[in-house]
Amino acid sequence: MSAASPRVPALPVPLLRDAVAREVARRSLRQASREIGISPNGLRNFLNGAAPRSSTRGKLERWVAVRGTTGRPPTVGHVLRLLGEIGADLPPRQASALGRGIAELLVATYETRRLPPPRWVRELAGHYGARRPKPR
Repeated sequence: MSAASPRVPALPVPLLRDAVAREVARRSLRQASREIGISPNGLRNFLNGAAPRSSTRGKLERWVAVRGTTGRPPTVGHVLRLLGEIGADLPPRQASALGRGIAELLVATYETRRLPPPRWVRELAGHYGARRPKPR
């Protein structure tokens, strides 16, 4: 792998499609296709469910990776809605345990890296009654 093309983690295609669709919604399809380096029809076909070739997938992943998080940081509301969707098929007690486990994992991850957890992580831990971050 050359230095000019850094290794980009491979996302599952449905997640990649969702991330690309969110970015394409912020600009025109033609502008996005120019930025990615694929045809507008190729991009449209991908967004409509076509499986990308490996070279196209690499371009799409690099394009999404370069954009990073361009919006606002997540809020506890965003995370709660996402966890609600993830745990929709679980009984309420198990969905709550899932949320608490994720909150505790986030807190532990920030502590391990000796970083202060962002506000939304602290709020999530409080919502689920998870172990709170240690004060700094």
